[in-house]
Amino acid sequence: MNIIIKTKNFELTPALREFAEEKISSLERYFDVFQVADAPGLKSSIEVDAEIGKTTTNQRHGDIFRAEVLITFPGGKIRAGVSADDLEKAIVAARDDLQRQITDFKEKMLDKTRK
Repeated sequence: MNIIIKTKNFELTPALREFAEEKISSLERYFDVFQVADAPGLKSSIEVDAEIGKTTTNQRHGDIFRAEVLITFPGGKIRAGVSADDLEKAIVAARDDLQRQITDFKEKMLDKTRK
């Protein structure tokens, strides 16, 4: 799994980079659904693009942060974008949304094989 983190309108500290990578890499346990039965080594072809940053630079009532994560896997993409007043809250909310989407996708694939 390749994680690429991009920032917008602010500097990314090493502690924040580590926090984002830790939260996003926690989704790796759900990636078994993206593997093709014939090719078990396809786990490395999963790419995660994360863009985090401030939505505006001249905000009057505090900063608003946005975390947008795109997971690209063989056969599709899953995306989550969340805005919050704290960057860490936005990253955690995006991770939770991706976790829900991945489990829904997994259930959908299981339902197809049961028919």
